[in-house]
Amino acid sequence: MPFHIKNPDTDALARKFAGMKHLGLTEAVHLALQEAIARETAKPALADVAAGFCRALRARAPSPRPPVD
Repeated sequence: MPFHIKNPDTDALARKFAGMKHLGLTEAVHLALQEAIARETAKPALADVAAGFCRALRARAPSPRPPVD
């Protein structure tokens, strides 16, 4: 199946990457996409980051004082 890069800047980047890796254009684009997807899936979910932040903040908070009668 054909793959055409119509943007000149993107074409230049693909060719540069292909040259750096000593690959053809298709293989270079494939590798670059695989690496980008691996980086994205390795990132923690925003909810997990927020939960960790809340736990750390709660751990640093002073103990609550008992009510004064």
